[in-house]
Amino acid sequence: MSQPILLIIGAGPNIGASVAKSFASKGYRIALASRKTPSFEIKDSLHVTVDLANPSQVPSVFETVKQKWGASPSVVVYNAAVFFPDQGEDVLSQFDFKKFETSNAINTTSVISALQQSVAGFKTLPASASKTFIFTGNMLNSTPAPGFLLFGAGKATTAYFIRHLVQQKSYQGDGIKFYYTDQRQSNGAPMGTGVEGDAAGIEYLKLAERQDQGPWDYTFVKGEGYKDFSSAN
Repeated sequence: MSQPILLIIGAGPNIGASVAKSFASKGYRIALASRKTPSFEIKDSLHVTVDLANPSQVPSVFETVKQKWGASPSVVVYNAAVFFPDQGEDVLSQFDFKKFETSNAINTTSVISALQQSVAGFKTLPASASKTFIFTGNMLNSTPAPGFLLFGAGKATTAYFIRHLVQQKSYQGDGIKFYYTDQRQSNGAPMGTGVEGDAAGIEYLKLAERQDQGPWDYTFVKGEGYKDFSSAN
């Protein structure tokens, strides 16, 4: 059997790098998609340049991977994000529609395109393939926070897409799994800028190796794994 492929969209030096190394250690070929060349190296990896502010570029990422290695990714991690802080408390009078369009493109529209491309590719893979889509989220899908209107709107919309696909069992018969991940502190508080790539590397691999669909809103704590914080949100 050929090596499985992991595609990471948004290959940053923290979560992106750690997830890539975690999967590479298990024999995955690694494809990295980002606007700039990644700051880390993975042996024999493929880098595909993409500007996620332009969602129409997403399909070409998947096409490039398939042309290079002759198969579609069996695991796709969408790890890209853009954050524009609110400009004061009167957010509506100062609302920047240009920033909203960019935020929506990167945090939601390109994700939906990646979901579409992932599912199409997963359907071409054998039943033994992982067929897992993972989106790197945070707690903004369930808990609003001051200063995060655009960022939270993007996370919440994408979370709803993933929740819908899982709860409607849209692709369960195809063996396809979807996750919105959210690292938390042990007391359920958000990680903020303290998210830890090594923790994501461990948990994302667990999800990829899991045969059934787990909790779509996958909240986890480093060293402890999945923890249900829904009652605290």
